[in-house]
Amino acid sequence: MKKFGFILVCVMAGGLGLYLSPSLQYDFKTLNGKQFRWHELKQQYIIVNYFAEWCAPCLKEIPQLNIFSQYAQQQADVVLFAVNFDNLDESKLKQLKQKYSMKFDIISGLPNNPPFNRPRALPATFIISPQGELIKELNGEMTNEELQNIIEKLRTL
Repeated sequence: MKKFGFILVCVMAGGLGLYLSPSLQYDFKTLNGKQFRWHELKQQYIIVNYFAEWCAPCLKEIPQLNIFSQYAQQQADVVLFAVNFDNLDESKLKQLKQKYSMKFDIISGLPNNPPFNRPRALPATFIISPQGELIKELNGEMTNEELQNIIEKLRTL
């Protein structure tokens, strides 16, 4: 009976550990502390932009992403996130966000289980459908107008 009790306690402790493990509770979190799972964002177009400070087109794109972020905030079905290609720690990401006046959410670290592969070149923008599938991979600098036009066209499909 003692052996059964010990096994039961071990199984329960292991289960509790899995339940409490932060990496299993969410796929990514943003610098402002919000946690997300990809499947919870269904019914929205998810825009994920990879950037790096050493990437001149990425820095040039930031003001356009700021404008697009305002558009996204006014839409019930669009959300924008940025990911630092270099996987900087949170304090360095916060410094970058302030330095370049980024008005959009930045993912802390690299996201878990994304519906896309890490890009080979920057800037790179991924668009995930409301059904959770990758529908566009955009390479190169994007403008607010281009992103809005893409979303509007996708809505009509």
